[in-house]
Formats: sequence, C-alpha cells, structure tokens
Amino acid sequence: MNKSAFYQLSYGVYVVSTWDKGRATGCTANSAMQITSQPPTIAVSINHDNYTNKCIEETGKFALSILGEHSDPGIIGTFGFYSGKDTDKFDKVSMEVKSFLPVAADACAYIVCEVVDKMETSSHTVFLGKVLDADIMKHDDPMTYAYYHNVIKGKSPKNAPTYIEEDI
Repeated sequence: MNKSAFYQLSYGVYVVSTWDKGRATGCTANSAMQITSQPPTIAVSINHDNYTNKCIEETGKFALSILGEHSDPGIIGTFGFYSGKDTDKFDKVSMEVKSFLPVAADACAYIVCEVVDKMETSSHTVFLGKVLDADIMKHDDPMTYAYYHNVIKGKSPKNAPTYIEEDI
C-alpha cells in the first residue's frame, strides 16, 4: 500500500478548543468537516491521548478556529506538540471568547459547536457538533494541510489522524 496516497486528501489546519475547569485549552487538528448545512453540523476527530479529548467530553462543547495562510505558524506547534494538561497554550497564543468558548485570535474564522453525538475509533473520537455560532475573523485564505506541508514545511504530530510514520 502506498500511504502517500493519503496526502492527496484535502484537509485544513485548525485549532480545536474548549475549557478545562475554567482554563482555555485546545489542540491542533486537521480532520474537521461540515456534515450538514441544515441543521449546520461539524465533525472533528481528536486522538484519545489528547487532553483536549477529555475536556470536550466533560464540557460537551468545542470551538473550531480555522487557521489562514497568514496565521502565525507557531500556533500549530504550540497546539500540536504540547499537552494542555501541562501547558497553558493560550498563554502563548492570543485568544478571543466567542459564544462562551475560546478561539485563536489569529484565525480567519471560527465555528462554535455543542456536541450532539460521537463515534469512537481505535485511536480517535469523532465529535459531532451542532453549530451554535460562526463568523469570519479576518480575510485570509484558509490554510490547507498541503500548504502546511509544502510551503511551511510542517510535520504532523504523532497524535494527528493524518500522521504517517516515515520509513527510515
């Protein structure tokens, strides 16, 4: 099997955020999609080992910050390579509160959701969220996963659903 075929799937780059007992937390994600337009519904895939998974489970809500091509690429590393259990990620990244949830201030758009269902896989939880709020924050092209790899030269963290171990 040629695993590089998976790189041909189109993804975006997002910060999925929620609250941890009153403290903002979140993780980088690249697997999010609109499920329906009426009612507006979004799905996000979060690794079982990500602290954010536990926090979404506890709050029943999440926000999706859609990063743009001109968003600070450091956001991806801050939210993708550190655990919210040990690190206050929003201490390093400016945030705004939208509909009672934290979002990355440098995002081009945000979507706030209430969890209405979930599906468990062997490694990830797919949270299905009813959209409560959404808006454009700044005019910028959304960052695609291909842009992140080809232009920024970024790598996927091991917990990402799109992580593929490189052959050594």
